[in-house]
Formats: sequence, structure tokens, C-alpha cells
Amino acid sequence: MRRAVVAASGRQASELIQGAVRADTLAALCYKRVPMATTTAGRRRARSAPPAEPLPVVSGRFWIAGTFVAAMVLIPFSPLGAWLTPKAPQPHDLGQWQEGNTSNVRLTLITADASLLFCASDQSVDGAKCAFRTEAEQWPVDPAAALDDNKKNVIQPYRTFPDNKLILVAGLWAEPNMALRNHREPSAGVQSTKLARFIASCDVKFVGKLDAPKLRWNPGGPWQSEGAAMVARPVNCALAQE
Repeated sequence: MRRAVVAASGRQASELIQGAVRADTLAALCYKRVPMATTTAGRRRARSAPPAEPLPVVSGRFWIAGTFVAAMVLIPFSPLGAWLTPKAPQPHDLGQWQEGNTSNVRLTLITADASLLFCASDQSVDGAKCAFRTEAEQWPVDPAAALDDNKKNVIQPYRTFPDNKLILVAGLWAEPNMALRNHREPSAGVQSTKLARFIASCDVKFVGKLDAPKLRWNPGGPWQSEGAAMVARPVNCALAQE
């Protein structure tokens, strides 16, 4: 009887031991598979990661635009910029303004100046006179003169460019290029501020001097005096925008 009890206890112990071994083996197998699962997931994440973006390539248009910008910035400060930039006109040499001499003068004008600018003097130079004898009296009209000769023998005051010197010119608007400009851009009924200012580069011959002319720069303005002034006649004129 005791032997039967001992044998039964031995079988139970053996079964318990075998069950424990199977449990340990199953746990070991589960433990080994976890890293595999983790590794697989990592591989999947690595495969699903977005590819690295390539570095942007600078196009030819960008280089062209950059070259133009650099040229615009650098050329004005270079010797090439100095060569390309037009030189400012030099002041007039007043020593050349002598009777009998021919010289080039640059006058700043609008076409309305033909009817706005006046001088007054009792002198006559080379057959030309101011429109006024005195501040209150005009010279009488020569009955033999043409009805419209573009003021061929009328002296008017002008300013030089860029030095703003006073010069008296007789018959400026009778010069062919000046007459054409006045015809193409009539000033009658147009505000002076709306007329295009231009530069007349004229070769002129100095024909005399007025000792003390009075000057008026618009019909309603006051008379002014700037002392003696040389009188010239235009030989030829070339026009340019100011």
C-alpha cells in the first residue's frame, strides 16, 4: 500500500516537472520572437520613411538675372560706368561772348517763351530791337515788315543751361528748327506748366550789346534789370529734351 502511494506521488511530481519545463520552453520561445517582431517593425518604418529631398539646382535664368543685378550695381562705380555716363554740360565761357564772335550756347526753353519774354530798350542792334522802347511804350510796328516773320528782328531775353546766364537773342524763333518746333507745339491756350521744356543748342553770332535793358519774363510780371547784356543772332540750332 505504501509503495502504491509512493509511485503515484512520483508520477505526479514527474508531470509537474514536465509541465514546468513546457512552460519555460514556451516562455523562451515567446521571448525570442519579440526582438524579431520589433526588428520587422523597424524595417517597415525604415522602408516607409520619405526619401531625402535632392538639393535645389540653380537654373540658368537665375544666373542671368543675378548677372544683370550685379551689373546694375557695380557698373556705375566702375571706369566703364564713368565712360557710359554722359558728361554734364560745361558752363559757358563768357570770355567768348564778344561782338563779332561766334559761339555755342545752350538755352532752356518752352515754346510759350516766343510770346512771354520781353525786353525794353531804346537801342537798336543790327536792325533788331526789343518789343518795348520803355517799360510803358512799345516800339511802333514797321509797316514794311511781314505780318508774321517769327519775330526775326525782335530781341528777347533767355537763360543758358545749366549755368543760368542772361543772353539776349534776336530772331531766335525765326531759325528753321526753332520755327518748326513752335509750329508743332503751339502754346496758344495751353498752360506753360503743361508744355515740354527742351534745350536748344545754338551756334550764335554776337552782334552787339544793350547797355541797360529792362527784362520781363511774363506779360503780367514786373520789369527787372540785370545790367548790360550781349545780343546775338542764331546761326543754327539743334533741339533736345531737357
